[in-house]
Amino acid sequence: MAAAIATLFLSGCALQPAALSAASQLVAAGTARTQFSLSGRFSAKNGNEQASGQFRYAQSGADGAMRQMNLFSPLGTPLAEISADRQSATLTLSSGEVQRAASLTDLMRTVIDLPVTDAMLSTWLQGLPFDTNVLAAENAERDASGALARFVESGWEITVSARMEGNAAAPKRMRWNMLGRPDTEIRWVIDEWSVP
Repeated sequence: MAAAIATLFLSGCALQPAALSAASQLVAAGTARTQFSLSGRFSAKNGNEQASGQFRYAQSGADGAMRQMNLFSPLGTPLAEISADRQSATLTLSSGEVQRAASLTDLMRTVIDLPVTDAMLSTWLQGLPFDTNVLAAENAERDASGALARFVESGWEITVSARMEGNAAAPKRMRWNMLGRPDTEIRWVIDEWSVP
C-alpha cells in the first residue's frame, strides 16, 4: 500500500484590522469553518523522497464530518480519491484499487507521516491550529491584518505566507515543516477557496 501511494505522489508527485470581513474576523479570532472547499497545488518532501501535484479538498455536512480529498498529477491527471466520514475512509486509486482505513489522514500517512487527526488537518488547511490554546502561545504570530501567520502544533510549524486576495480568511500559500527536520515539509498553494 505504501509503495502504491508513494508511486502515486512521486509520479506527479494589506487590510487594516478595522476593515476585516466577517470571514477574516473568524480567522483572526481562530474560528475554523466546518464546511468549505479548496483546490490548488502541493509539494511534499520527506528526506530524499519528493512529491508534487494538484489537489482538491472538500468538507461538508452540518458538522463537517464528510471529507473528500482528490489527488492529481502536476498536469491534472486523476490519481486518487479519498472519501471519509466519522466511521471510516476509503481510498480509490485511478487503477480501481480500493483501500480502507479509519480516517482520511490514516490513508495519507502512508505518504507523509502527519501526526494529525482529520479535524486537525481541516483546521491546518484553513491556516489555523486545532487547539485554540495555541493561539495564545508565544510562538504564534499574526500578520499586519491580525490574521494568524505562524504557529506550532504537534511538532509541526505552520506558516501562512499569503492569504487570498479579497478573502483574508483563506490561506493562499502555506508551509508546514516538522520541527528539527528541515528535510520534511509540505507546501500548499491554494488557487480556489469557497464556502457554502
